[in-house]
This record gives sequence, structure tokens and C-alpha cells, in this order.
Amino acid sequence: MTDTTASQIFVGSTASRIKAPSLWTVLKWIAALCVAVVALFPLWWMFSVVFAEAGVPVAVNPRLYPTSFADGFTKIWEVFEETGYLQAYYVSIMYTILTIVGVLLISSMAAFEFALFEFPGKKILFSIVMLSLMVPLAVTLIPTYLLVAQLGWLNTMQGLVVPGLASAFGLFMLTQFMQSIPKETLEAGRLEGANHYQLYWYIALPLSKNAMITLAILTFMKTWGNFIWPLVVSSKQNVYTVSQVINQFNSPFSHTTVDVVMTANFLAAIPPIIFFIIFQRKIIEGVQMSGSKG
Repeated sequence: MTDTTASQIFVGSTASRIKAPSLWTVLKWIAALCVAVVALFPLWWMFSVVFAEAGVPVAVNPRLYPTSFADGFTKIWEVFEETGYLQAYYVSIMYTILTIVGVLLISSMAAFEFALFEFPGKKILFSIVMLSLMVPLAVTLIPTYLLVAQLGWLNTMQGLVVPGLASAFGLFMLTQFMQSIPKETLEAGRLEGANHYQLYWYIALPLSKNAMITLAILTFMKTWGNFIWPLVVSSKQNVYTVSQVINQFNSPFSHTTVDVVMTANFLAAIPPIIFFIIFQRKIIEGVQMSGSKG
């Protein structure tokens, strides 16, 4: 057999193995690309507006691509210099971090008990917690505010953080995950001399890592963009969150240009985007595990 004949046979066999994509596959890819464009275009347009020449109306230049990075950084510096944006960044970061840590700690400890142990009133208590998921925020807003005011926590970090630490959704989510932990694993831990706390810390938490990361991401997204509660409990400039500062820019009487408003919104969007990009694989794994354990 000559080399030419062998190469022809190889090419023919390779071509037979490579199948043309079906119409359904092509349509799915087209739909996915359309969804990606719709989801990403607002972010791209905001980025283009920020990094464009200042003072040019959007009607004249729709800004579909960045044209001046120097002007963009100048706008960012002006926002930081003329407002309390850096202080708001600090408050929002601390508010978010403390809330995430508190929600993970309290929800995981409660879920550990509800999922793996029996105690009097367990079903009733869990049902009450689940019923709280159906209570609108507006119903609990005023009682929570009055309680925080009586404690003297208005315009303080603990006033921002503490009311959001008891997460019914976090308890439900972690309970579903921890119910899949084999009881034999806990018994093996007890035989090794582990106490109740050690079973929680060294067995339950590591096995629920994906669920914890997923809950942390969801809590971050909810807390960073939270506007109603900070607006109610924080009336002083030094405890404003990023969402409150953004509200000042978006006010119809702020007399700020579109590019300055976009700059403020762009700065507020950076941390959630970075956070999601870093942990997107973990949240997908957590959702997949939740579905498989359904």
C-alpha cells in the first residue's frame, strides 16, 4: 500500500467520523449567543460610556465602544474625589463580609441540628422558619426598625448587619445538603472520640463546602445590592452604602451628566462581577449537586 493510498484512507475515515452539526444544535448555539449578547451588552455599553470623551451627549455619540481611557479614569477620580464613594465602598464591603460570615455560621449550625439530629418540636420549628419565607419584607421592616432603634443601633454597622443574619433560605438550603450526609459518618466520628462541635466542624462543614460557597455567593449578591434596609437604618453620610450613594446619582434632581452617572454605576458593578467570575464554577457545582440530591 502506497503512502498516498494510506493517507486517502485516513482522511476518508476521519471525515466519516466528523459529523456535521444538526439543525437543532445550530439553533441552540444561536439562541445561546443571543442570550449572551442581551446579557452582556448593558455592561459593555456602560463600560463604553465611562471610557469615552466627557461632555459629548449620548444622542450624538451612542458610545458602542470605548474611545478615551484617559477621560474614563478622570471621571472615576472625580467620582471618588467629589463624593463619599470610598467611604461607601468600605461600609458596603464590611457590611457584606460580616453578613456572609454571620449567615454561613448561623445557618450551618442550625442546619446541622435540623438535618442530622432529632429533638422535640423539630418539625414545628422548621415549618415556622419556612413560613417566614412567604412573609414580605414590607411586613417586617417597621418592627425590625423599631427594635434596632430601641437597641440604639441606628447609623451603626451592627444595625446594618445583625437583622440580616437569620436567613431562612440559608437554613433550608444547607439542611437539604446536610441531610445527605450518612449517619454512619457521624457514628464513625463519635467512635474516634469527636464531640458534637467537632462533628460539625470537621465532618458536616467540609462535606457541605459547595453549598456553603453557593450560599455565600447568593448572600453577597443580595447584600451588596441591598437598598431598602440601609436606606431605613442609615441616615448619616459616614454609614452610607454604595447603593445609597448610587441613588443620589440616579436622582432626577442630581443634575449630573449621563457619563458621570454611568461611572458611579460602573464602580458599583465591579465587585459583584469580580466575585461571580471567581466563584462561578463553584456555584454551578453547588446547583448541580442540589439538583442531583433533590
